[in-house]
Amino acid sequence: MKILVTGGLGFVGSNLVDILVEQGHEVDVIDNLSSISSSKLFENPKANYSYIDVCSILKWHDTNIKYDVIYHLAAEARIQPSFEDPMKWFQSNIIGTAAVMEFARISNSRAVVYATTSSKNHGSKYISPYTYSKVAGEDILSTYKYCFKVNCAMATFYNVYGPREPEVGEFATVRAKFQRQFDNNEPITVVGDGLQKRDFTHVDDICKGMIAIANHLLKKPYKGKTAQNYDLGRGEPISILNVAKMICDNDMSKIIHVPLRKNEGYTTIALWRDTQNAIGWRATKDLATYINVINNKE
Repeated sequence: MKILVTGGLGFVGSNLVDILVEQGHEVDVIDNLSSISSSKLFENPKANYSYIDVCSILKWHDTNIKYDVIYHLAAEARIQPSFEDPMKWFQSNIIGTAAVMEFARISNSRAVVYATTSSKNHGSKYISPYTYSKVAGEDILSTYKYCFKVNCAMATFYNVYGPREPEVGEFATVRAKFQRQFDNNEPITVVGDGLQKRDFTHVDDICKGMIAIANHLLKKPYKGKTAQNYDLGRGEPISILNVAKMICDNDMSKIIHVPLRKNEGYTTIALWRDTQNAIGWRATKDLATYINVINNKE
């Protein structure tokens, strides 16, 4: 198949590209390298890359090119940084998604899978500019489904971890941040009491879930008027404190508690059974095993 991956040099996107190339697909990638997780080091020699902003897709690409699948992952990510420059998040995540859907419409591409966020389940879509921008993207998909019959769906990610996750800076993924602190013999900084839970899901499971959604759309397009959502999560939430304890082997002297951050949710858990019933996908990898391998315990 001919496939386009936006944000294909980021954490999830680059892992997805590698799997798609291995499966024998012709893969085009666009990425402007703005994300802290994006890097040319992740380029796959068998994929084709263009270094542009996703908002420019209609100017960049010949709309006569019809893709079998467009995986839309290009976005400004992370909750806390979005409070500092909300317009940047709105531009990339809302206007960028509209541009991708318009491209899909004009080019008559067969299916679009959009990566969205489980932070919308923390009580309100308004808890952060990031969360709102991703939910607004969902509404854009549903508008194109309703008005123009574009075959599309949302993949809701639940706290992705694994190879190539962002490790640098204050807003690295929590697992990577804790691991970095532990490896550098620094205190592991747990936010609040650490009892808030997240549904940690390995990037390989996320990528396989996105591919399963796309294959389902191609074989059996969703007949509803708006875009369907599929939760991609393991369904076994783990407290932030327990993640820290896994990494430091329960040595509480390695852990300190820091103040809660703005508008952070308490617990997320994926409705994975709905996804399994619809497309046959189920996450298989667990966080404890991954951490043990990194710390050479297995």
